[in-house]
Amino acid sequence: MRVLVLLAFMVSFPALAQTDDDTVVRPKSKPRFQVVDGDTVKFGPQLVRLFGIDAPEKGQTCDDGQWHPGPLAKKALEDFIAGRPVTCKQVEYDTRNNRPVAQFFAGDDDLQALMVTAGWAWSFGRYSDRYAPEEREAVAGKLGVHGHRCAPPWEWRAQQRAKSGQ
Repeated sequence: MRVLVLLAFMVSFPALAQTDDDTVVRPKSKPRFQVVDGDTVKFGPQLVRLFGIDAPEKGQTCDDGQWHPGPLAKKALEDFIAGRPVTCKQVEYDTRNNRPVAQFFAGDDDLQALMVTAGWAWSFGRYSDRYAPEEREAVAGKLGVHGHRCAPPWEWRAQQRAKSGQ
């Protein structure tokens, strides 16, 4: 019975987050939900990272600077959500960036799987290989970033740090 009540409560709020200990924090008002980029969303003021994937960065370019995948990845995530209620379950906490990491679903759709399958994110094998099969499928189909000369975002970020001397 408790599970049914919790599920009904979660479905009634499009941007309600479920924590890893199955407790639901009910905000005083509905938090504003927004897609920040291809692997980050915001519930009110709280940034939350999508588990197991890494999407192109906002300023990242591919094809020798001719193609900008970051905004396209953000749009893809927005399109996959398509105004449906979004639920999440926190699975980790990123202490480096001070934010939760969660698995996200729009309805029954695993948003991480959709992003990787469509080629708008890489499986982030450094933290999980959960989405590696979806990435192999996208690579084989040359979908999204895999149809262009793109460095994975973790390599691109390392290049940017090296350029700035950090």
